Amino acid sequence: MKRTSFPSVDSRQEAWSALVRDVFQTLDIPSGTVADNLVASLSMYCQKFHPGGLQSRDLNLLVARAFCAVGDRAAATHVLESMEPHRRHVSRWLEILSELHHFPQLLPYFSLGIIRPADWAGAQIDRMWTLDFGRLVLTDAERHEMMLYRTVRTLLEKMFVFWDATDGEGILGLKDLAVLNVEEGGAKTQTLTAADDLLEYMADLFRQQVAARSWKTTPSLLNLDL
Repeated sequence: MKRTSFPSVDSRQEAWSALVRDVFQTLDIPSGTVADNLVASLSMYCQKFHPGGLQSRDLNLLVARAFCAVGDRAAATHVLESMEPHRRHVSRWLEILSELHHFPQLLPYFSLGIIRPADWAGAQIDRMWTLDFGRLVLTDAERHEMMLYRTVRTLLEKMFVFWDATDGEGILGLKDLAVLNVEEGGAKTQTLTAADDLLEYMADLFRQQVAARSWKTTPSLLNLDL
């Protein structure tokens, strides 16, 4: 029987190192001791937590977070300003990348801009977020009501932690809710995925967190399409 050989740990790490260095070069990040150390740490991180690979936008956001971790906000800002939609809220992203401990599981949603910070003149605290369904890529299997509701629930479950520090006070802005209407084709039909029904479903999920997370209130839902 022919034995299948796999790349050694060292060769995989070297491959990651080369990829990270390419990102640094593309972003015009100068070489030096700090850059070399970040290349090494990012390579080990990616090898451990993302053995199947990463999208380039995910890696760019990881690079920004790495610079935040070493206190180089100027370099992190430079990376964020090269990304869309992240350049719109650089100061908020710098805060998030520096403080959020649940970053790894949120990385793909952050890098795609599905979950992103937001600012609103009416917000009394700096805890408004946007959930942009227009950037959510759904497979054919997910474009059914049961799977769709499961997807929405999964997204919110990853976001509840955002409001723990404020005991549930804050705002979640919802964008492009209409794309979740799974009825396609001719005449439009009232379905469980209509915007109002989705808003009520999400509001109920938030209400359930008051006791579960010892919140004093629940974040307000704001339909940004109106």
